[in-house]
Amino acid sequence: MTVKEIIVKAAELLGLSDLVEGYFSSGSEDGKKAVDALVGCYNLVESELAIDYLPLVCEDEVKTDTGAVYFTKLRKNASRILSVCDQNGNAVEWKLFPEYILAQAGKLVVRYAYAPTEKNLDDDGEYQSVASVRLFAYGVAAEYCLIAGLYEESAVWENKYRAAIQAAYKAKPSKVMKARRWV
Repeated sequence: MTVKEIIVKAAELLGLSDLVEGYFSSGSEDGKKAVDALVGCYNLVESELAIDYLPLVCEDEVKTDTGAVYFTKLRKNASRILSVCDQNGNAVEWKLFPEYILAQAGKLVVRYAYAPTEKNLDDDGEYQSVASVRLFAYGVAAEYCLIAGLYEESAVWENKYRAAIQAAYKAKPSKVMKARRWV
């Protein structure tokens, strides 16, 4: 799912298809303003989803001699540490500091939620399986209407966006505990 796909869908929902298509075909100035605003709205929606609703999770293997794992050594911009394990998968005690995590020395696997980076029109989105183009398009439409001062329309799109988030929550795989048998 690309940012462009989402922008095109949101423009369709908002009735801005001609403006956006005009930018894609001939580079019109009004179309550029609309596309830039929609891309900004996309970035807001993706950040909101990652931080508040459907966290993006990454795992990095890090080698440390002192036990300090600096956030700059992680591949992504960590927003919340979920777990720290040794190379065998055993949980390790750790403490959080402003610039690093302090755990035991050796190879560690750090599992964390991260904030997405800002995207451009040609970039791929971070959510490829959990969130749909429709969910993002609703969120982008709600943000765009809010920025444009169309508060009633924004509320309508916001309700659809929240309903799509709830549907995505239900679609996420959950852990199932096996039934126990009594003798």
